[in-house]
Amino acid sequence: MNKIKRIIKNIVDFFKGIRISTIYKLVGVFLLIAILFWIYTTWKKNNEFQEKNKNNVILTGTVTNKGEDYIIVEDSSNNEYIIPNTKEENYPIGSDVSANINSVIEKGTEEKPTTITSDNVSITNEKVENRNADTELITYMNETESYFNDANLKEEAKIRFISIVDFLFYNGTIKGYTLNDLSSKAKLQVLKIALSIDSKIEEYYPGYKETINSTTGKIYTGVKNKIIESYLSTTTKICNYDKTLCENAKKDFQDIKTAFSITWNVIKDLISSGADHLKEWYEIYSGKTN
Repeated sequence: MNKIKRIIKNIVDFFKGIRISTIYKLVGVFLLIAILFWIYTTWKKNNEFQEKNKNNVILTGTVTNKGEDYIIVEDSSNNEYIIPNTKEENYPIGSDVSANINSVIEKGTEEKPTTITSDNVSITNEKVENRNADTELITYMNETESYFNDANLKEEAKIRFISIVDFLFYNGTIKGYTLNDLSSKAKLQVLKIALSIDSKIEEYYPGYKETINSTTGKIYTGVKNKIIESYLSTTTKICNYDKTLCENAKKDFQDIKTAFSITWNVIKDLISSGADHLKEWYEIYSGKTN
């Protein structure tokens, strides 16, 4: 009991010996420690929140093109984004999509889409009717080309020629599709077959183009050069984002220029009439690959 009394007396004596200023200092130190602890915990929680939500930047837009393992999406500001490792068959052109952006692999330019990664690309409004656009248009073109070998179908081929030119250059439709509903790969195939059809029209129906010029009010003469220019322009754009398709398009053009007697002078005339990309077009013409 006496021992306890001594301990209590010592404690009381200790507090009696502490000055008021010292108490204030201790309180100040305590408050400083509390504030620093609050700052640290707040910073930590904020970092954890940002880390958790860094992948929640969302891209919304419309699928404007696609390849074997990618899609290209255009947002409301007309900026284009290429999303690799995406199965093209799941995303019909014209469909609206939403995608989280994990990272930006390469910033785009006016000519080239920005390449991003995403682990969640979902369709918000699927354009179901475009699922078979590529296949149906290529089938249509091949059928039309074959009609020239059948005397009973040659007249139908003439009518289809008009539809094809309208489809390519006058915002026409074929089977309900427009040119913009096709992938770049399909566009190149359609243009290649269109050159063959144009050549057969010249062979079997000389003067036919001049006739339909006057009856339709549209220009069908000079279609060959317009198809060539479209093929070169499409290939130039493709070469900005799809190396494999770019090289295949250049190889195909070697066959095209031989089959349809396309000389470099023809290409230069197209360029002098207002087209750009002299260097790129020469590389396509010569078959140069990177």
